[in-house]
Amino acid sequence: MAVGVTVALVLLFGAGPLELTGGAGRPEAAASIRAVGDATLVDATTTTAAPTTTTSTTTTTTTTTTTVPPTTTTTTPKLRVPGLGLPKQPTPTPVDLPPTSSAPVFSRIPTTNKVIFLGIDDGLVRDPAVADLLKQANIPFTMFLVQGEADAGVDYFRQLQQYGGVVEGHTINHPDLTTLSYGNMQHEVCGSLDDFQQQFGRRPTLFRTPYGSTNANVQSAAASCGFKAIVLWKGSTNDGRFDLQDGTQLTPGDVVLMHFRTDLLVDLQKVFEVCKEQGFAIASLEDYLPG
Repeated sequence: MAVGVTVALVLLFGAGPLELTGGAGRPEAAASIRAVGDATLVDATTTTAAPTTTTSTTTTTTTTTTTVPPTTTTTTPKLRVPGLGLPKQPTPTPVDLPPTSSAPVFSRIPTTNKVIFLGIDDGLVRDPAVADLLKQANIPFTMFLVQGEADAGVDYFRQLQQYGGVVEGHTINHPDLTTLSYGNMQHEVCGSLDDFQQQFGRRPTLFRTPYGSTNANVQSAAASCGFKAIVLWKGSTNDGRFDLQDGTQLTPGDVVLMHFRTDLLVDLQKVFEVCKEQGFAIASLEDYLPG
């Protein structure tokens, strides 16, 4: 209503003020693998003041709007500074993982960064010397734990969280998921999530299938309980050997399969040696496949 009309109405009728309202395996590498280095081994904020209307026989209506310029906050992953002479990782390049009814499968993360990723499985052997080495290395790594082993070694794995480890899903009992009914499969895939969230302070978002066995039903089951991706591998370690499926040179984005076994200490030392020789940093799966 125009100001002049407002005043006229007030004068004529004596009206009061108007209101304006407005988620124990073994390495199963491809048959063609070859050993690596055998010789040497917005926030946008807008604040609008509430309109104020004052009407009398001698004043007119005034409305004031104050807008605060928007501010934007960008969160950058805090990158660990590695020790033991390991290369420093570059800024991560996250993969877009839109919601889907079928969790995508990765054995190599799509990136041009010279990085690889460590996925350490199961949790059967909990060697204090491995914890000491990982503390010195100060690199990110992912622990795909079976629930029983995680429960038995919860203090150990909490310690490894402080040294760069993140706990992700790897079933309750380590079966070949492709042999199970869908209901049993879903129970194995999803059943450890509440337990892990309570014990380790984070709900898993990545899943590794036992033996690398997967199919469309496994992908569907993983997505149904909130896993963003299934992570397999392009390289594996065993008794101090480091084998790749594609030659002897690391490729950006390679995922390496390891296990919490008696040989983990020498396996980690071998991987660190190759990374330094070939100039590859060790990066976080969770930075590149964000939940």
